[in-house]
Amino acid sequence: MTDIPTTTLSIDEVRALAKAVLVKAGMDEHGSDVLADIVTRSERDGPRSHGLRMLPVYVQSFDSNYANTAANPTITRLAPGVLRGDGDNGYFQIVVDKAREDLIAAAKENGIAALTCSNCHHLGGLRFDTEPLAEAGLVALGVVNSLSMVVPQGGQRPVYGTNPMSFACPRDGAAPIVWDQASSVVALMDVRMAAAEGHDLPLPGGLGADGQPTTDPNAILETRSLLPFGEHKGAAIAFMVEVLGAALAGGTLSVDNAEREAHGALNIKGGATLIAIDPTRFGHAGFHDHIARICAEIEGNGDARVPGDGRLSKRSTALEQGVTVATELLNQLRELQ
Repeated sequence: MTDIPTTTLSIDEVRALAKAVLVKAGMDEHGSDVLADIVTRSERDGPRSHGLRMLPVYVQSFDSNYANTAANPTITRLAPGVLRGDGDNGYFQIVVDKAREDLIAAAKENGIAALTCSNCHHLGGLRFDTEPLAEAGLVALGVVNSLSMVVPQGGQRPVYGTNPMSFACPRDGAAPIVWDQASSVVALMDVRMAAAEGHDLPLPGGLGADGQPTTDPNAILETRSLLPFGEHKGAAIAFMVEVLGAALAGGTLSVDNAEREAHGALNIKGGATLIAIDPTRFGHAGFHDHIARICAEIEGNGDARVPGDGRLSKRSTALEQGVTVATELLNQLRELQ
């Protein structure tokens, strides 16, 4: 791995930098607060590839007029447990922020509720969409489809996006269990970060120019062809996300990216679905006991850990010691302020 100069920033300094960059790019007060919070929590908890390194991508989406800097999303209730959002060509996280209280109320009233959204963008970790629902006592599942760059098992060209998903559930006496993952072996921003930091990926994550799997991030960025995790199993998950995201919500299919190409953007205006479930309405009083038992069987079981719990140790370290940022990236961001 190539040694690169770094600078340590406190979490408050990360937030202030993110906020300044987004405001300079033209975002309004509320929208910039929402995205700055996501960038900050990504640096704090991970994945850091979705933190400060995402800011130039946000800025590009605004500078090219691909995304709306002052989005005013609308939320419509189509059924007692169904909310549909129109993102006003802004970021989905702003929609979720606006719809969250209604989604929680609908889930607690009906036992289950869902929010779908189209005409929106999504960059950043999905866990920040699901975690607040788990903090409210709900089980949550979120999906979003994205720009096609994942080759289906046995295929030769990308069909799916990295098509991430996130799951979260409450845990008595502790932080919620929260995880998110791409349908690909590795997320695109992790490939970009590995290339920027001068090291290979730990596992083959995409195809090189010769059509063979490779750990070289620069080769993968050339072909823009990622591999699904678990071969056909990951490809099936990516298909499911395409259905729950684009098809159910009415978002752009991962392969339909002409508008994205015209603006030179990294993402498409895909579809997103967020499902919230109230476990107290499903007739099993022992829900929390079961969660505790599952976690107890994992903890202390060799090096195993509850999915997503790695973020908690990262969070503690970041709050105490700050985070290290590549000085080159920091200089780039300061020019964007």
